[in-house]
Amino acid sequence: MAPLASVGSVQLLNCARGQATTISALQDFARKNENLICLLQEPWIDRHGHPPTLPDFDTFSPTPLKPKCVTYVRRTPGLTATTTFTAQDSFLGTTITSTQNSKTTTFTLFNFYSPGRPEPVARLLPTIPVPKECILMGDLNAHHAWWQGPLPPTARTSAASHSLAEWLESNNFQLHNEPGLPTHHPRNGSTPSTIDLCLSRGGITNSIISLATNHDTTSDHSSVTVTLALPSALPPTTVRRNWAKANWQTFEEHIRSTGIDLTNLQGKEDTLRAVTNITTVLHNAIDAAVPSGHSRKPKAPWWNHSLTLAKQSAKRADRRARLNPSTANREDSQKKHQHWTAMIWVAKTAYRIKQLQSTKFQKHLENHPPPQHAPLPHPTTGRSD
Repeated sequence: MAPLASVGSVQLLNCARGQATTISALQDFARKNENLICLLQEPWIDRHGHPPTLPDFDTFSPTPLKPKCVTYVRRTPGLTATTTFTAQDSFLGTTITSTQNSKTTTFTLFNFYSPGRPEPVARLLPTIPVPKECILMGDLNAHHAWWQGPLPPTARTSAASHSLAEWLESNNFQLHNEPGLPTHHPRNGSTPSTIDLCLSRGGITNSIISLATNHDTTSDHSSVTVTLALPSALPPTTVRRNWAKANWQTFEEHIRSTGIDLTNLQGKEDTLRAVTNITTVLHNAIDAAVPSGHSRKPKAPWWNHSLTLAKQSAKRADRRARLNPSTANREDSQKKHQHWTAMIWVAKTAYRIKQLQSTKFQKHLENHPPPQHAPLPHPTTGRSD
């Protein structure tokens, strides 16, 4: 079996134009190296019409001023991104290429925001060429039983929503949301709805391990996080240092032994050269004086954002039960632990099934190679894209 691919996350959030929501969402996303791509709709923009930038991330938007959707891609070895599609100020397509050890995965990631209603995106989609390998994520503002779940008898589905669902189905898109799980919670008290969606087509579908919906945001939308298996997803790990055991005398001696003289700097080039030399000296002194710490255990390939949220919820329930050991708190803690355990079992099972399907499909291709002119069948449905 081929070595397991790295795991990375793609997160979607409508910020409802809130400054605090936009900034905190980006900062929280950037904290974890496995978070690779962040898709925002209705981000806050400054008085010059620019969305915020994020250190160590490249920023993509359909228009330079006042965009209604922005894509942030982490700068990491083996991961590249280029803009391949823009429309109006609300629709963006980015081609993502992930490469490691001569293995390459390429797909188009669509970041769509349909302003206020489904008509804009329903009119746009039939007019654009759709790549065979793509993931479509965004706030489509469309209500349909496919992703909304059973609708009340009095509910009406607009013609644009019907048209959108028919187009997605005819182009072999697969829905990854859990039908009926709300992603929009209107502040005016209206009924919550499912409008922040993730769909995919082609072989990239098999790389989507899981989807998690997090309602704990400061926006009136939930964040949607997709966990992807890619050839190159994680940047090089940073060496962890045991600063408590640092030998500062050795550090000082190493610095003094270099004999760097900063008294005769002349001009910009001398200053830049001195900065480079000092940085090298500091790194060497740290290597000599500060021992390396134990690296963290790598995350299991079946782990996803939903499990992280469930684990955090179980820990909070444990703490409440310890501080206030009431019957209700103890029962709540037990329920959350049981729920977390069940989620782990489901995640492991789903990951193993995907690995088995991928292996069987590869063996099938080896034993029955298709003619050069024939499109490859989908590994699970058997249909050709």
